[in-house]
Amino acid sequence: MKILFSPSESKKPTPNPLDLASLSINCDRDEILKSYYDILNSGDETTLSKIFGVKSSKDIANIVDLSSKKLYHKAIQMYDGVAYDALDYLNLDEKSAKYIDENLLIFSNLYGVLRAGDYARFYKLKQGQMVANIDSIKYYKGRLDRALDEFLDGDDIVDLRAGYYDKFYTIKSPYMTMKFLKSGRVVSHFAKYYRGLVLHHLALNGAGSFNDLMQIKFPNLSLVSIIKTKLKSELIFEINSD
Repeated sequence: MKILFSPSESKKPTPNPLDLASLSINCDRDEILKSYYDILNSGDETTLSKIFGVKSSKDIANIVDLSSKKLYHKAIQMYDGVAYDALDYLNLDEKSAKYIDENLLIFSNLYGVLRAGDYARFYKLKQGQMVANIDSIKYYKGRLDRALDEFLDGDDIVDLRAGYYDKFYTIKSPYMTMKFLKSGRVVSHFAKYYRGLVLHHLALNGAGSFNDLMQIKFPNLSLVSIIKTKLKSELIFEINSD
């Protein structure tokens, strides 16, 4: 089973970066990466502020410094934020961590998609921001169609991406998504936490199929319905009151 996931705006360098690139999915990133690093090396603070989504000169300089180092960080440890806090990757046992490394695909404005266990250079790019004249979605749409159609062939797929990242790749086989309700109302921002929590328990249980997923009792969540539309089965969970 493969799980599709979103990145986070915030990122952190990992404790033990390697001077080695390792990308599982070949989707021709050369042009967009070259454009990104050309901007990085330009020293144009106005442009850098725009693509990083920060204003402070100190913050810009820090991001440039981290991004300029040709050291490669494990993708799953590079991303930060609510969903990744809930996943709690560093505290998973070895078998569960390996499950995440091999089965989680993290979509990226810069890299297109990264397998969680891939090593990539630290970067920061605001969601939806053009890289020079390159629109990430348009750049990667066809490339990811080809690469991921082959990579995902034969796997059950769980799509935990935020809506924006649906545009990078359209799933072409049966898949599951999840929606989270609180008192009958859809939660949006806090849904990130529950996606991370679900991912944590998929890893702990080594879920390899839809059937395996359906046997898991996710803490603080009650399955209330399943809505099937064409290829998609949407699991609707109610968040239990404390």
